[in-house]
Amino acid sequence: MDCDNPSSEETRERVDNAILTAMEDLDRDYLRKLQIEMHRCATACCADADANAEAVERCVDRCQIRLTRARCFVQQGVSDFENRLEKCIQQCRLSGSDYGLERCTSNCVDSHVGLLPEMFRAMRDTLEKGV
Repeated sequence: MDCDNPSSEETRERVDNAILTAMEDLDRDYLRKLQIEMHRCATACCADADANAEAVERCVDRCQIRLTRARCFVQQGVSDFENRLEKCIQQCRLSGSDYGLERCTSNCVDSHVGLLPEMFRAMRDTLEKGV
């Protein structure tokens, strides 16, 4: 997005805030639970007095897999969303009219921000099933 003018900056902030709010909910409801699970698992690995350092390290690495996959899944979803939004805005730029650019860009943002609740609902469903 063109961040040189205030309306573009406000638009970017609106998109960022919508994503941030949804991400915070997802973090609180799902990712933190996986993080707790990972830390408990890693604690058990470290508590194994019979394991050597390499075995403990492998054990801890295995504990991180679910959380890492979940975070990558969420980040990929957000990245895909941002790419689709950018493509929409790029189409606005290609249409040529400066007058229509702001309106077109605003329509892109409105429609894409409107898709966020469903996108994050689908992410939640996938996370509940396990990534």
